Amino acid sequence: MRTSALSLTVSAVTALVLTASVGTSALAAELGSPDDPTTPASPSDSAPDPAATSAPDTSTGPSAPAQQAGGTALKTQSAQPGDVTSIDLESDEVTILGARWSGEDPQLEFRSQQSGAWSDWQELGVEDEGGPDEDSAEAKQATASPAETEAVPVLDSTKLEVRSTDGSAATKDLKITTVSTPVTAADKAITPPPAPDPADGLSPQIYDQELKANIVTRKEWGADESLVRCRSDQTSSAKGVFLHHTAGSNSYTQAQAPGIIRGYLTYHTQSRGWCDIGYNFLVDRFGTIYEGRAGSIDKAITGAHASGFNSYTIGVAVLGTYNSSAPSSAAQRAVERVVAWKANMFAFSPTGSMTLTSGGGGTSKYPEGRKVTLKTVSGHRDTSYTDCPGTAFYNRLGAIRTAAGQLQSWLGYVTKGAIGAYYREHRAQTGEPTGVERPLTNPDGAYQHFAKGTVYWSQATGAHLNKGGIRTAYGALRYEKGLLGFPTSDEVTFKYRTSAVYQNFVNGMITYSSTTKGQPLSGGFLTKWKALGWERSSLGLPTTGEFSSGGKTRQNFEKGYMTFTSSEGVRVFAG
Repeated sequence: MRTSALSLTVSAVTALVLTASVGTSALAAELGSPDDPTTPASPSDSAPDPAATSAPDTSTGPSAPAQQAGGTALKTQSAQPGDVTSIDLESDEVTILGARWSGEDPQLEFRSQQSGAWSDWQELGVEDEGGPDEDSAEAKQATASPAETEAVPVLDSTKLEVRSTDGSAATKDLKITTVSTPVTAADKAITPPPAPDPADGLSPQIYDQELKANIVTRKEWGADESLVRCRSDQTSSAKGVFLHHTAGSNSYTQAQAPGIIRGYLTYHTQSRGWCDIGYNFLVDRFGTIYEGRAGSIDKAITGAHASGFNSYTIGVAVLGTYNSSAPSSAAQRAVERVVAWKANMFAFSPTGSMTLTSGGGGTSKYPEGRKVTLKTVSGHRDTSYTDCPGTAFYNRLGAIRTAAGQLQSWLGYVTKGAIGAYYREHRAQTGEPTGVERPLTNPDGAYQHFAKGTVYWSQATGAHLNKGGIRTAYGALRYEKGLLGFPTSDEVTFKYRTSAVYQNFVNGMITYSSTTKGQPLSGGFLTKWKALGWERSSLGLPTTGEFSSGGKTRQNFEKGYMTFTSSEGVRVFAG
């Protein structure tokens, strides 16, 4: 994003009147879960009233804006050349301002009034983020607009004025949109991140073990999940990070930051028609880390932050504008931590390179299909025609890469997805991770090593810990590629022999005791053994796996053995 101040007098430009034609969005009012949405919310109709657009009635003011959860209100006004017209604001609210049009760029400016004094006119720059990848499902359902401005926060203001510096521009269907949200008590309760001690500062944010810092979740910053229009795409992994700045003032307070993010969520979904907020994570100037697009904490969620290069990348945006000055030290430290965290999660080096395939798009420097090699930590300007993340911030990228690389070993290995969820629920049983999650094929799934065993996952079986003597036996059978396949349960203690345990697998079971060690059971032998009474059977526990003997398949047990032939079936020899 870019925002530059213009010191122009009123006589130096032709003004643009913002007439009273208003279209409002019917936004649902229930605050939802921060989890991935499973049912897309219906997009709102933010088009202005056709009659008012064709014949604006300047004798009346804008109609009341639509309200959503938390008091956030969106309104869209039609505009045409004329005199400057004020938009009334509440000084205790955060407002996001943007505009859309067809035809020529009207070269818009805005100014705001605080405590009776007007700010200088500032450019409302043309949007250069680009949004979703051009051929993505998200782009196909997004709101079509030939041109639009960036979305800029307006703070502590009672009035807002917008004007055009080019009254002769052939601009059509100009619409000005504002999203206003109050600063809530919950916003004021969010504090900068504490020292990396999990015993400190756990409220109101959640503490993420792998990040070793607090993350303000979507629920905590007040995301209205009913605004989410569709499920975001997801890739199997991420190759790197794009860094961004958003736009607007760098002087926001800690309490205003959540409201700015709520405004972006509403603007991105209801005005631009994106699935969700465009960024995967956001960072404020105080160093607070916010969850952005739903699911981004432990998944490779495709955002709408770098058109043509959203897939396989993570978008991290610092609130504010950083052309002439870099983000605060606290913000830079938070960015370094997020980069190191995601590098550990997806096994890339913050100081390395990544190769991406361009998805094209109007703001992309590279045509669709072009393979491009970039730094794993890049600025948005590396792939798009934009100033983002600002020259001063961009000049800090080398130091951020180095610092993130040094943080990796301190943060340790990261868990994610279903294995991560299992780890968080069973940390005492697994111990800490000792390696990254790795994919498996034929059969498809994943595994990750921990201090006390290995957690396996597949779509059909879920995540389960495999450890100790049972794991030794599993390894002898070639793990998931062998006879048994993936585990389908955790280790279970036998009901009538508490010194022994077993674990179920797709195609059988492994039993273990200190005297019998780990032994597999499968097929007809397992079926017969269960029918005989499991560990209480006349055979006891198996002491070997299956083997060939005298033309028969045999398996030995503590108190006998079983044999199998195609003609005889399974026979039991006990005692």
